[in-house]
Amino acid sequence: MKIPLEWLKESVTVRLSPTALAERLTMAGLTVEALHGSGAETVFDLDVTPNRADCLSIIGVAREVSAITGHRLKLPKHTAHSTQHTSSRQRQSRLTIRIDDRKGCQRYIGRLIEGVRVGPSPAWMQKRLAACGIRPINNVVDITNYVLLEYGQPLHAFDFSRLAGGAILVRRARQDESIQTLDGLTHTLSTHMLVIADAKQAVAVAGVMGGQASGVTDTTTTVLLESAQFDSVTVRRTARALGLVSESSYRFERGIDPVGVEA
Repeated sequence: MKIPLEWLKESVTVRLSPTALAERLTMAGLTVEALHGSGAETVFDLDVTPNRADCLSIIGVAREVSAITGHRLKLPKHTAHSTQHTSSRQRQSRLTIRIDDRKGCQRYIGRLIEGVRVGPSPAWMQKRLAACGIRPINNVVDITNYVLLEYGQPLHAFDFSRLAGGAILVRRARQDESIQTLDGLTHTLSTHMLVIADAKQAVAVAGVMGGQASGVTDTTTTVLLESAQFDSVTVRRTARALGLVSESSYRFERGIDPVGVEA
């Protein structure tokens, strides 16, 4: 995992040199395999072992640095404001979320965001994503990836207008059900796999990758933002069977903080 020093410093005071900090992290069990760049532009390339899923984020590594050095941890403070116009209430009421498989999905939260204008994300965000090895795409996709890197919580954005019946159903796939994922490939699913479906079809492989049929496009104006906790074993088996490995599956396979889903 790549951790830009500049971004890390927003969550914890760092007074050590990059080399000294790399040594301290390695001694604590977070092996720094390489240092790229210099000064504030330094990027730490960490080898995070499977039992340290708590360190698969900027905040997670900052918490570790705080414990190692004794410096104060500074968690970001964000508040989600809602403008509840009548149309927003009506649209929200048309959104239904149902979890049919509680073993595969312990929690699923959705929030509608209206008036979206899809375009490039800010240059500073693109720069940070690129430093972490993620290709910038657009402001909606980029912010989900940004939050994933910062908090360790995968998110997914659906184009709400493309969800049949305004419905989200978390269920097991039907035998030989198929889905075209965001990478353009079509996959045949089996009943041990968990999917996110609308009223007609599977629209995402839960915890692994979204589908083309509900993806955000340049004409998207209303986004359904998903935050969830999926069973790590189910995600791991599905990702392996389909040959799909994503930043989301990498974290769900190792376990995420259930308390962080809503945050």
